Amino acid sequence: MLFGSDPRPSTGLGVFEGIIDRIIVLSLPEAQERRDRIPSHLAEYGITAFEWHDAFTPDHPAVQSLYEEQRIATFPPCFRCGMNDCDCPNNVLIPQQVANFASHLDIWRLTSQQDGRVLVMEDDIVLHPWTSRVLRKLWHGIERGNIDFTPRSTMMLRLGWALSKDHGRFKRFRTNHKVRMSNPCYALTSGFAAKLIDRFDRVDTTSDVFLHGEVATPEDSLTIFPPVASDLSWSEGATDSYIHPKKNRLEYLKKHNRGTELTEFERRLKHHVQHVYQRPILCVGHPRTGTGFVAELCTKSGLDVGHEADGKDGISSWMFAVDAAENPWAADPVAQTRKALKWQFMIQTARDPATAIPSIIRENAHAPASYEFRRTHILAETGIDLNGFETDIERAIASLGLWASIIRGQNPDFVFRIETDSEALIDFLQDKGFKVHKDNLDIGPVNAEKLYKGKHHEKPQIDAEQWEVIGPQARALLNEYCEEYGYNSPVGAT
Repeated sequence: MLFGSDPRPSTGLGVFEGIIDRIIVLSLPEAQERRDRIPSHLAEYGITAFEWHDAFTPDHPAVQSLYEEQRIATFPPCFRCGMNDCDCPNNVLIPQQVANFASHLDIWRLTSQQDGRVLVMEDDIVLHPWTSRVLRKLWHGIERGNIDFTPRSTMMLRLGWALSKDHGRFKRFRTNHKVRMSNPCYALTSGFAAKLIDRFDRVDTTSDVFLHGEVATPEDSLTIFPPVASDLSWSEGATDSYIHPKKNRLEYLKKHNRGTELTEFERRLKHHVQHVYQRPILCVGHPRTGTGFVAELCTKSGLDVGHEADGKDGISSWMFAVDAAENPWAADPVAQTRKALKWQFMIQTARDPATAIPSIIRENAHAPASYEFRRTHILAETGIDLNGFETDIERAIASLGLWASIIRGQNPDFVFRIETDSEALIDFLQDKGFKVHKDNLDIGPVNAEKLYKGKHHEKPQIDAEQWEVIGPQARALLNEYCEEYGYNSPVGAT
């Protein structure tokens, strides 16, 4: 609170009286827990006059327009280090980061349109007990002209950042130009806001790096020590981060025995993508149609392509036909989800339905997780439920045909028919600049006698009569597949 002899007028700005003219709290409208906390917390420091600024979500028109105008840096390269292959934990700008940038950009634009000084706080801010002392010294510095933070100046003040050794009740007041990522609490004049808007062209970094690391200079920014604020999400995990889930949140939930929230947070943390991998080759297809064969063929020709696992030249996985949050048979982090992969060339496998369907029937019967994975994504992508087909053969045909149509819609660069196209695939790769050879390409069936839970199961035999009695929807899907990939339909074959 202000001291009794303090000459500053009381306008509801509390400990910030005389330093700034407005206080803006950036907050998602749905962040009710955070919004419930802020008024009482700020009131402890005499702050009763502040404005909410609704933060943008990724689907906000302002965010979508940035994508539509192609004003977002894409991967590769890494937006942090500029490398195509790096160890940066976060190497791609995710939509939440873009939305955060757009939210701050909106505040800067509004601030630039009127004279004054604005304090920007994020809604998980924590003001510390030494705030009054530090801000009183800051105010005196401004009043005496030692710090130029008048409304018509071009200046930014960094006032709070993630909890660190900088924070402390008994640390002396000082200012310098050390860069701190001070998005939780910073103040700027309309002149500095205008500079930010003038410098903005596209989102190619995070809002804090742009503000504090790229635009601010020693001539027009000051960092205040000790910082008067920190945040709850990054520093303590007491609230969830709306950008990247933090591991300290996991520890916080465990410590406070919040089991239901813990389970959901563990799921979110596991599925969250903030690092994207780049591999030149991605091979996809339906189970039992040759993705293992392609991996082996590429390996024999001199490349490193993993089967449901990472390889430096690529990955071959039927599960990577769709953007699943998690693949049930991922052998490593790269194979876990296609959402975290960028590729140059997509290869699609195809197989004669006469031999593929018996293998798929066996797969469906003895690998229920495989069937449910395909059923879920086929239903989401096409609106067709595999369980709506009456017989095993019809479900297998529908799965093969619909899965292929999902891949076909992604415009694969090469379609590989496993019966005939081995040399053609090597020629294709060679044309694309890969160092490959055709030695020792006489490869037999790969994983033909697949074991299910350690047991071998014979493939069913399908006779001509069974082919003839399939229903019209399955028949149409079978004919479409055969026509698309150049196979003779087993229906009507003698």
